[in-house]
Amino acid sequence: MRIFTKILLLIAMVAFTFTMDAQNRRYLDQVFSDVEEVPGTLANAKGVNYTILGFLATQGQAHTLPQPLIANMYYPKGDTATNRPLIMFIHTGNFFPYPANGSCSGTLRDSSNVEIAKRLAKMGYVVAVVDYRLGWNPLHQVEQIRRYFLINAAYRGVQDMNTYGRYFKRSVAELGNPHGIDPDKIVLWGQGTGGYLSLATSYLKTYPEIFATDNPTKFLLTPPVAPANIPMVLEQYNGNINADGPVTTVDATYAALSQFHVGDTLCVPNHVGYTAKFALCVNTGGALGDSSWLNQGEIPLISFHVDTDPLAPVDTDVLNVPTATGPQPVVEVSGSRDLARRVDRFGNDDIFNTIPAGFDPYGQYNKSGHLGYYEFRGTPDDSSAPWEWAAGDNPPSKCNTNAGSAKIYIDTIVGYFAPRACLALGLNCFTSSTKDLTDAQVGLVLSPNPATDVLNLSVAQDAPIKAIALHDISGRMLMNINDINSTHYTLKRNQIQNGIYIIRLQFEKGVISKKVVFD
Repeated sequence: MRIFTKILLLIAMVAFTFTMDAQNRRYLDQVFSDVEEVPGTLANAKGVNYTILGFLATQGQAHTLPQPLIANMYYPKGDTATNRPLIMFIHTGNFFPYPANGSCSGTLRDSSNVEIAKRLAKMGYVVAVVDYRLGWNPLHQVEQIRRYFLINAAYRGVQDMNTYGRYFKRSVAELGNPHGIDPDKIVLWGQGTGGYLSLATSYLKTYPEIFATDNPTKFLLTPPVAPANIPMVLEQYNGNINADGPVTTVDATYAALSQFHVGDTLCVPNHVGYTAKFALCVNTGGALGDSSWLNQGEIPLISFHVDTDPLAPVDTDVLNVPTATGPQPVVEVSGSRDLARRVDRFGNDDIFNTIPAGFDPYGQYNKSGHLGYYEFRGTPDDSSAPWEWAAGDNPPSKCNTNAGSAKIYIDTIVGYFAPRACLALGLNCFTSSTKDLTDAQVGLVLSPNPATDVLNLSVAQDAPIKAIALHDISGRMLMNINDINSTHYTLKRNQIQNGIYIIRLQFEKGVISKKVVFD
C-alpha cells in the first residue's frame, strides 16, 4: 500500500512540475482556481454623493439626492497575500441607466465585467467593479446643451473615481487593509463609457486644465444659449475635481442655466485627507475629452479599440452617443490611436519595451504599431465592443449573445494587459529564475513534516525566500504569499485539510518544490 501511495505521489509530482513549467507565474496567468465575490451593498458603500437622476426623471421637479457609491469586489480565493495590486474596473452604459441607455449593457453585473474581473482575480489581483453617478440629457435638440450635460456627467464620474481611490488608500491607512491591497499599485480600467472615466481621471488633474485646449469654447456655454461665455462646469457649484473640497450648493446664477433648484447639493467630500493616485490607466474603448490633458511623464496607458468604432472615435473626431432614437453627436474627443501616438512621443509607455522575450504572446498579433495600444480590426458584424455579450434571456434583439466569441477577445485583452501591468506596477514577474534548486544549495530546513498547525521554514542568509505557494497534488493553488524576502517563515495551516501537498519556494536563483503532509 505504501509503495502504491509513493507511486501515485511521484506521478502527481511529475504532473505538478509539468503544470508549473507550462504556466506563467502570478499576475501573468490564472494561478488560482476560484474567486471570492463580494457583491456591492449599502453596508460596504465607499462613499456617498449626489445624483441628478431624479431631477431628470421628473423633468426638473425633484431635487438632487444622495447616492451611495458601491463596488462588487473580487478576490483570489485562498490567497493570503496582503499587498496585492488593485484594479478598479469601470463599467460602460452611456451615463444613463440600463436599459433606458439604448445599449446592451450598463450595470455592475454586465457579463464582460464579471468575466474580466474573475480572470484578473484568478491571476492574483483584487478587482473592484465600481459604480458611478449617472444622468444627462442626450436628446436635447441643442448640441451645446447635450455637450453641457455630458461634460457634467463625466465630471461627476471623475469625482466618483477619485472618491473610490481615496477610499482604498484610507482602507489601508485607517481600516486595517480589509481588501489586502498595496495602495501604491492601483489600476484604473474603464470599458466603453468607463473608458472615458479612466482616461479623464488619470490625465485630467486640475479644474483649469479642462479649458486649456486648442478650442477655447469647447467646454463653454456661449451665446445665444447663455448670455455670455460661461464654463460648462463651475467648480464653486459642482465641487472640485477630486470631490474632496467643501460642500457646494447651486445658487441662482447656476440654476438659471442648469434648472437645478437653488440650494441643491451637487457634491460632498468623502475620505478627505487622502490622494487618489493611480499607477496605470487602461481603456477598452472610450476616449479622452481632449488630448491636451495627457502630458509627458504621466502614468503608462494600455488601450484597446476597434478601428471602425462609430461611436467613440479611434482618432480625434466627434463622439456619438447611442440613444433609443439613434446616435447623437456630442463633442470632439480623442480616441486610443491618437492617444497612443501622443504617449509614444512622450515616452510614457517606454517601459513596455523591456518585456522579456517569450512573455508577450499577444503582442506579436498587434497591428497598431504602438507600445501600449492593441487595435482590433474586422470584428463580427463590425461591432465596436466585441468583448461584450448579453444574457440570452433578456437582451434587446440587437445585442450580441455569443459568449464564446466575446471571450476570445477577452483572452487577447487580458493576455496583452498582463506583461505590461507587471512592468508598470513593478510586480517583478520576470526577475526570478525557474531553475530547480536543491535543499543544500539554499540550506533549506523544513519542519515538522508531517505538520499539524504550522510549517517552519528556514534557509541560509544568502538565499532568502522570495515567495511561497502551496498546491494540492492536482496542481490547484491554495496559498500564495509574495514579497517575503526572509530567511525564516512560519506557514500557518489555516483551513487546509489533512493530506499531501506540494510547497513551492521561490528564490532569486530558482525554485524548490517539496512534498509536505498535514495531519
